[in-house]
Order: sequence, then structure tokens, then C-alpha cells
Amino acid sequence: MQEKYEIPKSCAQCRHFHQHYVRVAGYRYAPLDEGHCSEPKCRDKRADNPACARFSKWPEPRR
Repeated sequence: MQEKYEIPKSCAQCRHFHQHYVRVAGYRYAPLDEGHCSEPKCRDKRADNPACARFSKWPEPRR
């Protein structure tokens, strides 16, 4: 029997979270552990912050 574990909701899993990146060499970019929330506008967040009441999960990809 396979048990399902619920992953705690965090900003990184929210559709309103926009990851920030830094250019490391030429055209290469590396993701930072920071970003911002677009719901409400311009709130700086860390990717591992617990999700707020406005959390909205990304839809499942089509198969």
C-alpha cells in the first residue's frame, strides 16, 4: 500500500511566486532562493516561506 504524504505548502509552489535569478557567466542564469509575490503586488519573499492565505497551486500539466 502506497501512502501519500502532503508536502507543506510554500511560496515556491505558488503560482503567484516569481523566482529571482542572477547572471553568473555570459548568458547563464542561476536561481536565487528569493523572489516576489504578485498577489498583492511587490512583496519580497523567500522560496521556503510558508504559504499565505492567497496560495494557489500551479495546475497539473496536461498529458
